[in-house]
Amino acid sequence: MVNMALLLSPKIVCFMRISYLFLLLIFTACSSDTDKGFNNIEEIKKDFIATILTESSLDEGPFQMSYHLRAILFSDNVVSLMGDVFVFAHLPHGWIRYEGKTYVKTIGSFKEITLNDLFPLPSQKEFLRSYCENFLEHDNNGNYFQGVDPLLDHLDQKLIKVFVVDHESLILVFQPYAVGGFSDGPFTIKIPFNELIGKWQTNNPLEKQLPISKNFLSSWDKDNWISDVQEDHSIAN
Repeated sequence: MVNMALLLSPKIVCFMRISYLFLLLIFTACSSDTDKGFNNIEEIKKDFIATILTESSLDEGPFQMSYHLRAILFSDNVVSLMGDVFVFAHLPHGWIRYEGKTYVKTIGSFKEITLNDLFPLPSQKEFLRSYCENFLEHDNNGNYFQGVDPLLDHLDQKLIKVFVVDHESLILVFQPYAVGGFSDGPFTIKIPFNELIGKWQTNNPLEKQLPISKNFLSSWDKDNWISDVQEDHSIAN
């Protein structure tokens, strides 16, 4: 029988932890192609085709690339879209990346907004970082902040990039391996707009359009979407 005291010794635990981090680094490296981003889907497609023509082998298939873009919120003055690209061109596994695009109507036309438009000040950015860190520590969803000896105990501000909104919340989306494993994601955090009052930039472009209470379609939950369209109203107008 294995000596449990030996297995739980500090040296063994430390070795196991280092080994896990090393494997995590390898898996993260396998998804390094995801740094290409979404600016040029055609370029990602060309790379995918070039890879399967020159590097992939028969026993690694079937190969695929897919891109999805759907409206999370569609309303008169705010439109928010979430996209994801998935590529599998060789073993050990494919890679996926998420993107968010949110547009607010300003002076008659839609303009894209960023997190910096909502949280421009260092204190506001720190509020957002701390909120997310606390959520991850207590959410019990299998992320890297969980467990007796978590892999992470500090959330890097740089990991908070992708966001969308629905009719009542700011929704932050983390890329694979940022705060949790590839197969466990995407890891998301929803912050109700009413919890952001006084925390984000007052009178920011999005806050000016709140509340979003009528003439909208909100579908973060694809199986339980919410719609409110007033009689004789067309969102397309």
